[in-house]
Amino acid sequence: MKKFKRFLQAVLCTLLVGSMFYFGQATTFAKDNYIVIKKGDTLYSISKKYHISVEDLKEYNQLASNKIIAGQKLMIPDFEQTKPLYVVVAGSFSKKSNADKRVAFLKKKGIDAIVVKKVMNGKNLYRVQAGVFSNKSNAEKMKKKVKDIGIKDAFLLSEKPLHINGITLGSSYNQLLKKFGQPTKTEDDKNTRSLYYQNEGAGVRINFNAANDSIEQLQVYPEFLTTTSIPTDKNKILDAYGNPNEIKTVTCYESASCEQMIYTFNKSQLIVQIDRDGKTVQYLDLRKTK
Repeated sequence: MKKFKRFLQAVLCTLLVGSMFYFGQATTFAKDNYIVIKKGDTLYSISKKYHISVEDLKEYNQLASNKIIAGQKLMIPDFEQTKPLYVVVAGSFSKKSNADKRVAFLKKKGIDAIVVKKVMNGKNLYRVQAGVFSNKSNAEKMKKKVKDIGIKDAFLLSEKPLHINGITLGSSYNQLLKKFGQPTKTEDDKNTRSLYYQNEGAGVRINFNAANDSIEQLQVYPEFLTTTSIPTDKNKILDAYGNPNEIKTVTCYESASCEQMIYTFNKSQLIVQIDRDGKTVQYLDLRKTK
């Protein structure tokens, strides 16, 4: 089993998309966002000011208690990338042909729309999507436009960007360390950095773009992590991410069949591979869509 998983990691590592970046041993990637605590500040007052929970502040700064003192530096996490996006839904259909007709109608009216497949209880559902917006007011305007041309059941759906443990494509290396913790060792191989936390396998592999200080691909292997915040079985994946856009059966070790749950949203794709037992998560792979 362990030999296979090491082999699987090696194969997945070769799939990481290339960049112009090589990890130097002493390189620092993050531009930390610190504030200096003033007399009278509390974690609660800071949490209200920056719209962050007290627990997130404590976790991000590795604080054991709520006690802070004047002059102390506190890092404010940047959660902009995990703020919800607003999807304009212009209909859901059990038949793709009906969804395609709706898309064609919208395009004739000057509205760019696409069909997004969802797998629910083993059945395919085809959702017509008329735009994804970071600003809710813009999404409301598009919803009104869709309703004005006769699609009265249009509605907004709030979805978070695809992420693993709060890390999205575009997050910084330092943000990743804050969420996953400091590894016991790292290994660099051209464009890839592997982070080891326990046992002999890498718990995290990333591809990083130094030009804009962002992660371009993230692979996570729950078995080799110390954090317990990563979903480790299929039901927890469904709880965390909802119904996938696609389910595929793939050949894994010893000619066994494994399941891949594939999520696609806003130019990102998350692939979750489930072991042959039908429930255990082998890995999560977050990447850009092609």
